Amino acid sequence: MPPTHDSCRIMKAIVVKDRWLRSIDEMVVDPNAPEPTLGKDQILVEIKAAALNFFDILVVQGKYQIKPPFPFVPGAEFAGVILKVSPGAKTTLKPGDRVFGSGQGGFAERIVVQISNVIAIPEGMSFVEAAGLYITYPTSYAALVLRADLKKDEWCLVHGGAGGVGIAAVQIAKALGAKVIATGGSDE
Repeated sequence: MPPTHDSCRIMKAIVVKDRWLRSIDEMVVDPNAPEPTLGKDQILVEIKAAALNFFDILVVQGKYQIKPPFPFVPGAEFAGVILKVSPGAKTTLKPGDRVFGSGQGGFAERIVVQISNVIAIPEGMSFVEAAGLYITYPTSYAALVLRADLKKDEWCLVHGGAGGVGIAAVQIAKALGAKVIATGGSDE
C-alpha cells in the first residue's frame, strides 16, 4: 500500500512531478515535499544513506516495467533510523533502531515502508554499507546459488561486474570458492 502524505510536515526529496525524465541530470531536490504518513504495519525511517540502482534510472525515465503514478519520489534502497512504528504493529523493531530496506521513495529525508521491507543493520556496519544490500545481494544470490548452483572451483563469468548486482555477484562467487572473471566497460 503506498504511503499517504501528511500535509503538515515537509521534507527534502527528489520528486518526479509530472513527466518522465530524459536523464538523471534533470532530477532536482524539492525542499517542500510532503512527509509520508504511517499506515498499518508500517514504519517511518529517517534516511541516512540511499543506493542508486540501474533500475532507479529506468524508473525516472519511464522505461521500467513498474511506472509509479506522478508525482513520486524515486529510490528503492535505503538505510536509516526508525522514527515511528505504526500503532499495534507486531514487530520487535522500535524507534531508534538502525535498518536497511527497500521501498519507493528512498531519495528523500524520510520514507514510510512496510515493516516486512526492512532488516536491522548488523553491529559495526555503516549506513552507507547497508544501503545497497537489500536488492543487489539477494538478486545475485538467487542467480548464483538458487539457479546456477555455483560450486567451489567452478568458473563464474560476471558481465557488468562494476555495477551493484555485479559487485555483489563477484563477492558471493568468491565467498563460494568459485574462480571469477568479471567484465566492465564504458562508452569511452
